[in-house]
Amino acid sequence: MRTKASLNTAQNCLRPRATQPRFALLPVLLIFASGIVAAHEPMDLRGISPTGESWSARFMLPSPTRPDPETLVESFQSVIDRLVRRVGRSVVAIEIDRSPGSLGRDAAEPRAWTSTGSGVLIRDDGMILTSQHVLADALAVHVILHDGRRCRGRVVSSDARADLAVVQIIAEGLEAVEMGDVKDLRRGHFVFALGNPLGLAADGQAAVTMGLVSAIGRPLPGSTGMDEDRYYGDMIQTSAAIHPGHSGGPLIDIHGRLVGVLTAVSTTFGGGEGLAFAVPISARTRLVIARLLEGRPVEYGYLGVEVSTLSAAQRREAEVSADGGVLVDSVTPDGPARQTGLKRGDILLTVDDQPVGSADEFIQIVGSLEPGVMIDVAYQRAGEQFTSTLSVARRPPSGIDEGPRSIAFRGAVLKQIDAGIRQRSNLPEHALLVTMVGGDSAADRAGLSPGDVIVRIDGDLLSADSKLQLSERTDDCLIGLANGGSLIVRGR
Repeated sequence: MRTKASLNTAQNCLRPRATQPRFALLPVLLIFASGIVAAHEPMDLRGISPTGESWSARFMLPSPTRPDPETLVESFQSVIDRLVRRVGRSVVAIEIDRSPGSLGRDAAEPRAWTSTGSGVLIRDDGMILTSQHVLADALAVHVILHDGRRCRGRVVSSDARADLAVVQIIAEGLEAVEMGDVKDLRRGHFVFALGNPLGLAADGQAAVTMGLVSAIGRPLPGSTGMDEDRYYGDMIQTSAAIHPGHSGGPLIDIHGRLVGVLTAVSTTFGGGEGLAFAVPISARTRLVIARLLEGRPVEYGYLGVEVSTLSAAQRREAEVSADGGVLVDSVTPDGPARQTGLKRGDILLTVDDQPVGSADEFIQIVGSLEPGVMIDVAYQRAGEQFTSTLSVARRPPSGIDEGPRSIAFRGAVLKQIDAGIRQRSNLPEHALLVTMVGGDSAADRAGLSPGDVIVRIDGDLLSADSKLQLSERTDDCLIGLANGGSLIVRGR
């Protein structure tokens, strides 16, 4: 008998949400401040008072006392404990099945294509924010909550360029994290990283590390992500230790607010702990997240040029300001920039009336533009300045296959399987993976379960129009599975 995983069972709801008081480090800072004051002898202001008495006595001020160091440490620990317990309820561990064993073919087969990651609840209705690379090539997504509940996840939408994705689970008693903003962070601020390193948080205990904000707006070292068309140009660098499996987990400020999504750790420089980076929560990423929550693809503006940041010598030679202009390295044929007359060697000064001072600023400004809008670009050529008007194009696909949209079939959600995984698993070209099954639906009553792979319908291999076959038929269907089993899904 097969064990079924269903997402819409009310029994997942075990605990009502508890309202916790907000917390802050202010009491601890006051205690530390009192300790600093008490570390010095009190100043004698007796001569200032006309009566000759001390100001402390006159205004009934208590004499400063030296605080107990043990009390200070306990108070600081208490604040961290409340923060971790509160935010920890919003952090999830993610397990991704990529192995043939996950398809129900052989439960005893080693799960060589299984990986782990992290995520954080951003809405109480089960919406989870994570990294897109965590979900790449996923056949099935499993989410483990802080209380040990295990749910099947559904990928709502993902964006490879921003390296962000949203997964949905159906469960009750969920608590979302409070959203913050990178603009409130400064170098030296305390931050906390929570996640599922090496898969160790499968017991519900998200691992936590503490560190400082090392830098803001820093690109990843080298060419990381460039071959996948990811943009890692404005990351948060932190000294909080992270490891494989932390990806997709939250970076939290001292108020318990989400300020970043843990993405990468660089160990290419050797000699100790790696450098940890997180995608910042900013106005730009909020727009991406809003689209992902709606299940819509993220569209980026495109001008069809590659640019580089000017060196100090190039700025002096071109007589441009110390923080203005980027050099046009190449112009794409048939792109908006080529059509408006831009050439290699031009210096772009403004885009849509916004000054451009670096290649990263250019990427962020252009990427945020709505495809189809008309904008002005100011540029310099041979010492003269020009202005051109052009229409922003839609950034072309990166070539990364993020998978087709889901297919609805009588209460089940189906998804086509990546070509590489099909080949490794010896599956037919048009096989479909069952990602979710609604309770008391026709698919559920027939015995269809998440993780099943459909390869046949009425004895024939699924074809290119399988979506049409499955969505339009109203009579009984004989479904053949990759594990050799079959079942009848009744008509509507």
